[in-house]
Amino acid sequence: MMLWRLVVAAYNDPQAENREKILAWGAAELALVRHRDALGGLPADADDVRRIAMEEFGVALDRRSAEAALEERRRPGFRE
Repeated sequence: MMLWRLVVAAYNDPQAENREKILAWGAAELALVRHRDALGGLPADADDVRRIAMEEFGVALDRRSAEAALEERRRPGFRE
């Protein structure tokens, strides 16, 4: 739940600190959940995160940011 509070706050404040990173985490979470639920567990990748970030948040992420967000989101103990 904390992740989504951060995402909503960052989405609503274009000047928010670490805005791109937080929105990337949100896009990574959506990619992971969508792949798990709709695509039978196929792994999400950076392209999925980039597409979702653009579609859902209007943010263009570079590949490195998308990969980092996926890696961070997959770590045990990531902010929930």
